[in-house]
Amino acid sequence: MNFRALIFLFLFMLILSCGTTNRVITDDGKVYTVKGDKFFNNGEEITEQLSSEEKKTIKTTLEERLEAIEEVEETKEKLEDEQKKLEKLQKEAARKQEELEEQQARLDNKLKEKEEARKDYFEAKDKLQKKKDRFQELKEKGKISPKYIEKREKIIKKLK
Repeated sequence: MNFRALIFLFLFMLILSCGTTNRVITDDGKVYTVKGDKFFNNGEEITEQLSSEEKKTIKTTLEERLEAIEEVEETKEKLEDEQKKLEKLQKEAARKQEELEEQQARLDNKLKEKEEARKDYFEAKDKLQKKKDRFQELKEKGKISPKYIEKREKIIKKLK
């Protein structure tokens, strides 16, 4: 039990012991008001008129009702605690989901960059091959000067 529940229970018992007024409806439908050890019906004290068995029945009914109220309060507090735990877990799950989404986005970006680099590599490789082929054609035909050959070789080297 947490501290709050203990305080609530203590106050509840203190109030009960200080002569609180409680209404009790018995199984036969009569309504009694109980103040400490005195019993009232319709505002009149009837403690002396009741038998000990009737008093015992009324007190038992009152105790059962008070116990039921206490159980309901305890259950309510447990449910509230569970709800807080669930909310905390939900927040944690949402945070982890966010982290995973960010990580996925980073991985997607890396994959995209690799694909772009791969594409650029193949384009550069094709361009180099075309330049080499064109250079080789011109060289075989003998239509280029030695300066142009030198210049062309520098360009090809740069492309490599």
